[in-house]
Amino acid sequence: MKREMLSVLVLEPNPLQCDLIKMALTRNQMKPIICDEPNTLRQQLLEHLPDALLIDIYLPGQNGLDLIGQLNSEVLLQRTKVFFISSMGYPEIVQKAARLGASGFLVKPLNPELMVNRILSCLDRSQTVPM
Repeated sequence: MKREMLSVLVLEPNPLQCDLIKMALTRNQMKPIICDEPNTLRQQLLEHLPDALLIDIYLPGQNGLDLIGQLNSEVLLQRTKVFFISSMGYPEIVQKAARLGASGFLVKPLNPELMVNRILSCLDRSQTVPM
């Protein structure tokens, strides 16, 4: 049975990492949507209603954890699974991400296969829940 193409919004400031993510998602029949600036994330979420969001914690001029905290309070992420990306996988950072409702935490350097498997695993489980 063929599944519907999943969309993944990506907010990763490093162009090389962003390209790696985009290639891995595309190769696995997912639609990457690239968000170039943290201040456009809200608009991109509303416009695309993605299945998942991959967001780096360290963004230009902003902290990804704080940004997701703001968006959670605005209920913009009700249907979108959030996956944080960081080279800083310290327990306190991972725990804060979990408290914000993150579906996953991926440590850099990214393993594209692991990233895709975690996204698919989370989304497959969430899509089996009746709405």
